[in-house]
Amino acid sequence: MKLLRALVFAPIVLAACSPMSPVDEGLNLAADDPRQIELTFQECAIYFAARDALQAQGRTASSGLTRGCPANASEAAVDITPMVSPPPMMSGFPTALDARIRARGVPDDLADDVVRSKAFWDLVARRDSILAGL
Repeated sequence: MKLLRALVFAPIVLAACSPMSPVDEGLNLAADDPRQIELTFQECAIYFAARDALQAQGRTASSGLTRGCPANASEAAVDITPMVSPPPMMSGFPTALDARIRARGVPDDLADDVVRSKAFWDLVARRDSILAGL
């Protein structure tokens, strides 16, 4: 059901988020493509989880952190705690995603944890899987 809601709202969200459009490097998918909608939803879920983590620590989240994201992405259960043995950071999409997370206002200490999280690497793997199928 959450994915269905994301499918409905993501095209609107993508249009509103053009300067920092989530997950688009190298894919060239239309904004209304279900795969693009899924990737956008997953990335936005990370932003909402980061916002919630900051609030739980008594810190203020950047006003642009979740800008352009569907509100229902806040309901997604994603794990942004760092893994014990995350994959090594590589150039390309993981580095671009890391930069985008920081550009949206996630403080460096939290961003360092997010890029070592299961949610981050699940998104990278899903994007790579979609790219391999194009």
